[in-house]
Amino acid sequence: MSLLPTPTESPAGSRRAVVLLALLAGAATVAYVQRQCLGTVEKQIRESLGLSFSEMGSVQASFFLTYALLQIPAGWGAERWGLRRSLLGMGLAWSAACALISQVQGTSGLVALRLLMGGAQAGIFTCTTLAVREYFAPHRFGLANGVIAGSMQVGGFLGAMFAGWVTAQMGWRGMFLVLSLPGFVWAILFWTWFPRPANPRDPSAPNPVESVPQPHRVAGATPPITADTWWILVCSWPLWCLSLQQFLRAGAQMFFGSWFSTYLQEARGIELSQAGFLNGLPIATAALGPLAGGWASDRLQVWTGNRRISRQWLACGCLLLCAALMFAGYRVVSPRWAVGLFGLGAFFAAAAGPAAYTSTMDLGGARLALVFAVMNMWGNVGAAAFPKVIGQMLGAASRGAAGAASTWDDVFALFILLYVLAALAWLPFNATQPIDFGTHPKSSPTPLGESRSSTESERDS
Repeated sequence: MSLLPTPTESPAGSRRAVVLLALLAGAATVAYVQRQCLGTVEKQIRESLGLSFSEMGSVQASFFLTYALLQIPAGWGAERWGLRRSLLGMGLAWSAACALISQVQGTSGLVALRLLMGGAQAGIFTCTTLAVREYFAPHRFGLANGVIAGSMQVGGFLGAMFAGWVTAQMGWRGMFLVLSLPGFVWAILFWTWFPRPANPRDPSAPNPVESVPQPHRVAGATPPITADTWWILVCSWPLWCLSLQQFLRAGAQMFFGSWFSTYLQEARGIELSQAGFLNGLPIATAALGPLAGGWASDRLQVWTGNRRISRQWLACGCLLLCAALMFAGYRVVSPRWAVGLFGLGAFFAAAAGPAAYTSTMDLGGARLALVFAVMNMWGNVGAAAFPKVIGQMLGAASRGAAGAASTWDDVFALFILLYVLAALAWLPFNATQPIDFGTHPKSSPTPLGESRSSTESERDS
C-alpha cells in the first residue's frame, strides 16, 4: 500500500494527499512529544516539588481526565467549526500549556496545566479520523490511520528521549519550554497548507480543489443529536466491545508514558539519561506497529473481503502475542534484553490500533465523529486510571506495606492482564453492519474509481 497515484488518480492529487497526511501525522507527533515527556522526568519533578507518589499519580492521571471528558464535545466542535480551525486552536492551546508547565511551583499548578493540555488535545484524533474519511479512499483507510497512529509513537519516543537529554542539560523546567516550540512551528505550517473549506460559511465542508480529488463524504447533512441518538449508542454492542478494548489497551500502553522510566531507574538501576533512551525504545518500536497493522488490515480486507478477519482477528492475535512478549520481558534478567522484548510487545500492541480506528469508520456512518469520540473517551479513561492505580501501589510500597520487588510484580501482572482482556474484548465484536441510527443516508460514490462489490459485502458476514 502506498500513497502513490493509481491509474485513476492524478499525481497532483496524490501529492496533496501526502502533504495532508504529513500535516495530520505532524499533529500526532507534536501532541505526543508534549504529553509523554513528563513521564521520563517524573522522578525529577516529584523530588524537585516535594510531591508524594500518590500526588504524582494524580498529576499523571489529570491529563486524561479532561482528555476523556471532552472527547465528545471536541468531536461536535470539529463538525461545527471545521477541521482546519479546530486543529489549529487545539495545537496552539496544548503547546502553550506545555510551555507554562516550566513555571509551576506545586501540585495545583501542575495539575491545572495538565488538565488544560488534556482538554486541548481531546479532539485531535477525532479530527484526524474525520480527515481520513473525508479525503482518502476506503482502500487507504487502514494505512492512513496507521501512519497517524505510528506518528503518535514517534512523538512518544522523541518526547521520552529528548526529555531525559534536555533535562540533563537545562533542567526539567527548560525541557518543557524547549519541547513546546515544535507545536508553534507545526501550527504555522498547518494553517498555511491544510485545505481551506470551499464555503467559508460552512467550514466543515472540504474544498475539492485544494484537497485530494473527490473527497469521500457520506452524502446528506448530519442530522441533529437527539435522546434517541444516545440511546442507540448505549445499546450498540459493537461499540461497547470497541470501547472496552480501547479502555484496556490504552491503559496498558500508558505504562510506557508514565511509570516505565521510574521502573527502569528504581527496579533495574538505570541512570536517568540512559533510562530516557531505553524508555523511548518500546515507544519507537510501537511507531512501526500501526504502519504494519494498517497495511495488514488493508491487505487482509482486499484479499478476503471479510472485516472480521481484517479487523477483529488481526487485533486479537496481535494483543495476545503482545501479552506473551511482555511477560517474557519482565522475566529476563538483562535490562537491555528486557527492553527489547518490551519493545517487540509494544509493536504488536500498537499494530492492533488501526483496526480499532478503521472499525469506527465501518460502524459510524454519518455519526463517525460521535462513534470515534465515544470509543476514544473510554480509551482515555483507561489511560487516566492506570497511572493513578500504579501510583497508589507504589505509594503503599513506600510506606512499608509491600516490598519494592513484589510491588513491581503486581504492577506487571496487571499490565499483562490488561492486554489479555483487551484481546478477549475483540472476540464478540462484529463490524459488518454500521450502527443503525435510523437516519443513514445513502453512501456517496467511492472515491478514486473504487467500488465495493456485492460478493465482498456477503463475505463480511
